[in-house]
Amino acid sequence: MDLLFPHGLKYPPDFHIPPLTGTEILRVGPLSYTNSHFTMLLVGAFLVALAWLGTRQKRDVPGGLQNAVEMLVQGLEDFVVSIGGPRARKYLPLFGTLFLFIVVSNWLSVTPFFGQVELLRAPTSDYHVNFGMAVIAWLAYQSEGFKKFGVGYMSRWFNFSGFKEGAFVGAIFVLVGLIELFSELFRMLTLTLRLWGNVLGGEIMLVVMSGLLFLPGLAIPFVGFEVFIGVIQGLVFGLLVLMYFVLALEGHGDHDEEGAHTEGTAERAASHEPHPALQRAS
Repeated sequence: MDLLFPHGLKYPPDFHIPPLTGTEILRVGPLSYTNSHFTMLLVGAFLVALAWLGTRQKRDVPGGLQNAVEMLVQGLEDFVVSIGGPRARKYLPLFGTLFLFIVVSNWLSVTPFFGQVELLRAPTSDYHVNFGMAVIAWLAYQSEGFKKFGVGYMSRWFNFSGFKEGAFVGAIFVLVGLIELFSELFRMLTLTLRLWGNVLGGEIMLVVMSGLLFLPGLAIPFVGFEVFIGVIQGLVFGLLVLMYFVLALEGHGDHDEEGAHTEGTAERAASHEPHPALQRAS
């Protein structure tokens, strides 16, 4: 026992629970720079370098890293199109960036030295980083909604058309709109806490299991589980953002039905396809 535990056996051991946010390493006036920001830059540099190395010498018959990058991009594109249709393909850069950044950041939480060296910390284990991504995604899909519907996009939150049917129906429409507005705002919070809670909880679980199982090597199966969870959380975050884009561009109200009719007419004209009524007449 003395050979295995030279400092004595203490069970359960003292656990070092990781801090909830990043550790400040630099301050300039009111602005602080933490180890989460530093590691976030490392992840971004890694992804940029990976993309550059995979595409710097494009060949008709890809091989090696180019083949892996193309397969990854094609898989993400197929997934985006299967969820949102062909029109959602333009959101692939945002979806792919969020997914890859989150997955790599999540995997850092089970990488040696990360969380142990003060300068290194998994970015997604800091809720500030997750909240920043949630705000960017929220502003992006809201701007898409305003771009398509204009001011009429706000009718999903402030809908007074129900007063045409009476005061009671109008009040219901207003209440439903306010509930929708609050649910939109809470999406930023839910995106943040879901990702942060899973990553931080995984780190705490590994610390606890490594201590309770005496030997850290016995916790390796839990490391594999966290690697799997890291991919799932990246996919969930990106999928929810993609669905928010699709919902923001859905038709709502009479204004959108008219817009959808006009858009459909324009598409048929562009493709020289006759109107369905003319097709039936012929």
